[in-house]
Amino acid sequence: MGGGPAAQDRYVDDWLKGIEPGIIAATGIRVTPADALTVPGIAACVQVQSEDMAKVPLDLKRRTGAGYEPATEHPLYTLLKYGPSPWLSPYKWRKTIVHTAMSQGNHFSRARRSGIGMIERIAPIQIGSTIVRWGEDGEPFFDVSSPTGTERGLSWQDIIHVGYRDSSDDACNGGVLGVSPIMQNKETVSLMIASERFAALFFANGAQPSMILEYDKKLPNDEVAKRIRAGIERVYGGIDNKWKVAILELGIKMRETSSDPAKSQLIETRKYGAEQACTMYRTPPHKIGLLERSTNNNIEHQSIDYVTGPISALAKSIESAITVACLTPAEREIYKVEHNLEGLMRGDMLSRYRAYAIGRQWGWLSVNKILNRENENEIGPDGDQYLVPLNMVPAGDDPTKDPPADQTQPGNNAGGGVPTLFSSFNPKQLNGHRPPIRRLASIIGPAGEPLYIN
Repeated sequence: MGGGPAAQDRYVDDWLKGIEPGIIAATGIRVTPADALTVPGIAACVQVQSEDMAKVPLDLKRRTGAGYEPATEHPLYTLLKYGPSPWLSPYKWRKTIVHTAMSQGNHFSRARRSGIGMIERIAPIQIGSTIVRWGEDGEPFFDVSSPTGTERGLSWQDIIHVGYRDSSDDACNGGVLGVSPIMQNKETVSLMIASERFAALFFANGAQPSMILEYDKKLPNDEVAKRIRAGIERVYGGIDNKWKVAILELGIKMRETSSDPAKSQLIETRKYGAEQACTMYRTPPHKIGLLERSTNNNIEHQSIDYVTGPISALAKSIESAITVACLTPAEREIYKVEHNLEGLMRGDMLSRYRAYAIGRQWGWLSVNKILNRENENEIGPDGDQYLVPLNMVPAGDDPTKDPPADQTQPGNNAGGGVPTLFSSFNPKQLNGHRPPIRRLASIIGPAGEPLYIN
């Protein structure tokens, strides 16, 4: 049957609509993820989040006494950092995970292991090739079809399952399955699709209203009617045929029917659809180009909310799915899969450098750590040193008391050594004022003790 999707839907009988793929909405339009992705707002939301998730680092880390460090000895570290398969980059794989999960509701990747049970390769599974079954206790089992056959009864250690809006809908026995926002909001999506198709058809007809051919007599036969109608459509159909002259026969008159896109609020409806797509996927409007209500100040806050909200939730979903499938319960106590979302929250250069200066001055950032965050080379061991403000003392210390004798530096008692630091003030003269900065003593007593300078 010729014609586009709109033409096909027009001639589908009602009794056939129940066996078509997708869901028929109240508008009469079939809604599928593929159709929904033709809507600019939905496609932009899916693209933005999938690209943002794919471009941030994803590492496997090992627990140490001081925290975590890269687990370079584990094969999963190599797969996450350099590619899950020899033919697949980590960026493409992780972008596919998010794109499929957001549009279809679920993503499945096959995890293959070596003879000794070590993970050695990961590859995405084609959409629609996986059937999920659940045991009596909710344990999932997967049947995966391929051109070479079907693998049945694969366990949760063989399949990386990332669900979007995880729910028990369409599952059983306590199973969990992702839900597609497109199917959850099929009526809203169908309205978006209808708006796009209406705009396309309007310009396909040369941006002209529909026409009626009037004739006060009966046409000789159906062939004449078809020929006249085909001639008019050939002249006026298509945007390039506007302003062409039509020649009518038999005294036929042409009358245009009223059709005003402004009254149908076509532009407003399409813009509203883009805003609804942002609501469906929790995406800030400025991320897909809707800047009418955005300013430089609120965009920055919206970007932070975007990372701490939908992006961090996606990150945790992917991390947990990889952890469950690729790490044994014993390994989970030692290793963790983690995204580094810090790059998505980076401000402008001046704001970053101000933050670095604060961290450096207050002693919790070193030069090398700052350089690592800026993707610059380290400067060596000197860059690992931390600064401590001289006007700060540990909690509980009393700066008005003399330092203990064992805190004097070597050589003080014997003379000729560098004397210890001490406070050069008289406690009785403080009167609530801040004590001055410590400095070196210049006079040493007979027993080698430092003397106060008033």
